[in-house]
Order: sequence, then structure tokens, then C-alpha cells
Amino acid sequence: MENAAEERFWEIVDSGEFSLFVTRGGKGGSPRSRPMTLLAYEDTGVLWYATSGSSRKVEEIAEDDRVTACFLDLEGGAYAQVFGRAEVVTDPATKEEFWEDDWAEFWSGHSDPDFVLLKVIGEQAEYHLVDEDELWVIDF
Repeated sequence: MENAAEERFWEIVDSGEFSLFVTRGGKGGSPRSRPMTLLAYEDTGVLWYATSGSSRKVEEIAEDDRVTACFLDLEGGAYAQVFGRAEVVTDPATKEEFWEDDWAEFWSGHSDPDFVLLKVIGEQAEYHLVDEDELWVIDF
């Protein structure tokens, strides 16, 4: 980590009770959010998620790849957001690397063509410490 602000940002991501994944879509490009589980992240700002290739979010990313991932740490009184661009990853080796057996109820395995990964390449992030009323911005 290069600095304390980045460290604090990733601490909020780690301790967040849940995350919201936001795409632009629908009529007029309105934002659409849904809860999603973060699989992994890299401190360069890359986030990884699993989803179905047939999902609406994948269609929306094909139209506009700009996304936001928001992490809420309710107990810690903070939230963090990553703003970036998403890409759909279908590479068999990468899918196998991230595969979890618990997902068998959704997909037949890592080679299921409907199982895809979302790779979010963060361009900027921010976090807000509610009690301190502080907003920090981080560029990746």
C-alpha cells in the first residue's frame, strides 16, 4: 500500500457488511444497483465478481461499461466506492481459478458457458467516514 488513505479504503471494503454493484441501463441510462458478493480485489483497484452471462447487468455492461461498486460498513460508520470500467471475463483458466463448489446450484461448473466473471478496473475510489465527516478520494 502506498499510503494510509488506501489502507483505510481497503479496510472498509474488507469489513463491509455488503456491497452494491451499479450499472447504467434501461431507459435513459438510469443507474441500476443490486447486492453482489465481492470475490477478490487487487490493491491496484481491480475487483472481481461472479455472475451469469445471461444476466441483465452483463447486457448493461455491453452497452456502457462504466460501473460503481459501493461497500457499506454500517458498524464502522463508513462507506467506500470504486468507480471504474467492467469487462466480462470468459477465460476458462480464470473461471476455474475463481470457481467455488457452492455455486453448483447456479451453474454446472466452471466450464458452464453461463458462468462468467466481472472484472472491474477501478479508476478512482472514495470513502466517507461518517462520524468524522471526512471524504477521501483515491486515484488508481
